Amino acid sequence: MSRFLAIILLLGICNLFGGCHASWTGSGSTVGPRIEFTTVPLAGADNPEKVSAIEGRVFHAQAGQQIVVYAKGETKWWVQPRADQPFTKIDGNSKWSSSTHPGTEYAALLVGSDFQPPLTTDVLPTEGVFASAVAKGELTFWHRWWFPPVCVIVGAAIIFGAHRLRLHQMSRKLSMRFEERLAERTRVAQELHDTLLQGVLSASMQLHVVADQLPENSPSRPTLNRVLQLMGQVVDEGRNTLRGLRSSVEDAHDLQTSFSRIPQELGNQQGIDFRVIVEGPPLALRPTIRDDVYSIGREALVNAFRHSRANSIDVELEYAASQLRILVRDDGCGIDPQVVKSGRDGHWGLSGMRERATRIGAKFRVLSRSQGGTEVELRVPSDIAFESCSSTNAPGWFRRLYRRKQKGPSQWERSEVDK
Repeated sequence: MSRFLAIILLLGICNLFGGCHASWTGSGSTVGPRIEFTTVPLAGADNPEKVSAIEGRVFHAQAGQQIVVYAKGETKWWVQPRADQPFTKIDGNSKWSSSTHPGTEYAALLVGSDFQPPLTTDVLPTEGVFASAVAKGELTFWHRWWFPPVCVIVGAAIIFGAHRLRLHQMSRKLSMRFEERLAERTRVAQELHDTLLQGVLSASMQLHVVADQLPENSPSRPTLNRVLQLMGQVVDEGRNTLRGLRSSVEDAHDLQTSFSRIPQELGNQQGIDFRVIVEGPPLALRPTIRDDVYSIGREALVNAFRHSRANSIDVELEYAASQLRILVRDDGCGIDPQVVKSGRDGHWGLSGMRERATRIGAKFRVLSRSQGGTEVELRVPSDIAFESCSSTNAPGWFRRLYRRKQKGPSQWERSEVDK
């Protein structure tokens, strides 16, 4: 059985690539003379500059019989290879071979020695012909049925491979840039901690010593205490800034956990209701944007805790098929419209968040009402935000369908962290 399958496979391969073509039609019975082709040239028409080999076998031929080969042009049959050499001898092993000009079809006639072949004819002769065989010319490989589909498949594979290679190269470059940025941030944080922050702490300790040595009724003591209080605030803010600069990759990867720790980092006042609400199954963020996403959310939360005088602050994390959405909402005093538009002099919080959002291709929005609270929203497209979208980027209609399904309450995975 396996040998039979191997033979069938070999014949199929030969037929596919045109190396073993043996299509013929012949006249005569199985016991009388019979002709077959073993090699048929490629198909062509009326090309006098080109000559190809044509071969075959003959069975039950009589002594003195010969082969006459014809090639069909556009309308007529032409004797081959030339008008002065129309006959082909049959070898002792019953094989024959000749030359022929290109034709759409080829014919081999078994005739006697006294046969007078016409040089051209509209219809192949039959009188005086003992056997005949006709075969169509072999098609060039680019004319075969399988050639266009193979070209399409190969072209698609090349385009897909080039696209994947390009994505891989871009991903490597972005990852290298992210690692360089993270290393630079760590270095800056270390320098600030070892120089500026430590220097301020040393100066503060010396001022404390001086303040302790001053008498209680000294007129300089209140001023010195205010200076010490200000320096303490500077040290606390510096520590929070360094903590943000050195935020670990793991914290930025798990946004829910990272945002939940911010109130403790800031020393959250008691009485503020803080929640982190997650909608949808959390997805891994791309390394090149997750630091910016975390920094934007952290800055919004820091502003809410420090300046809003709110009773409750909520963070909504929405992992949807089309986007990552982060919403920081408070019920505080709101922000002045002019500050929302152009920022506060000497402060770069809002402008920094906008710049980060623009850099990663996200949409950033601030909505604030006087005594009605503030909403800070960040929307990052899924193909930018999530790692999984780089390899399984579904068509747009599928993502929209998936998003509509996700919108149902039963499909959301909601979790809350109350602080």
